[in-house]
Amino acid sequence: MASEDNESGIVDRLKDKLNRMLGRKESEPFDISFKGKTDSPSARAAFRIHVNNMQIVCRDPRVKCRINDISANGIGFTSSKEFPVGEIIESVLLWSGKPILKDLKLKVVRRKEKLVGCEFHELDKNQDKVVSKIVVAAQKRAIKCTKLGKKTDDETENEIIKVAKNQAKRGSKKTPTKKIEL
Repeated sequence: MASEDNESGIVDRLKDKLNRMLGRKESEPFDISFKGKTDSPSARAAFRIHVNNMQIVCRDPRVKCRINDISANGIGFTSSKEFPVGEIIESVLLWSGKPILKDLKLKVVRRKEKLVGCEFHELDKNQDKVVSKIVVAAQKRAIKCTKLGKKTDDETENEIIKVAKNQAKRGSKKTPTKKIEL
């Protein structure tokens, strides 16, 4: 309730300031409105990047699906299999046919015909780092393609595969902290 009053107060102050700047009289009609955030399911929390060389292999049901888009918060993929909303899917993320994220958990948040929208669920630190690298690399690739009109860049793909290999070597096991005796 207080935030609504605050928003309307801000809008009124903006109207007054704009009227003074434009030299308008209060009798002249002028309206300004503010539309807050929407709670619709189509509202996104992160920017999505469309990809064409990524797949996801789900463990149960065992199915390989093409990923349509990826963001820092989740992925969207096409599947002929049924994935009910709310289900947690254990999967492996593939980039150009190579596994880069194993033991990836996805929570289904949307389902429309064959399209499935998932959020990343319980990412560990290394998985989050790999997802961030993927999204940044895809953004760089998209920007480069639009600016130069070129195809994909193998350099960013190799960087992501290198990070994924390092993650596989280290694993996602947490090392216990050493106790210091006093």
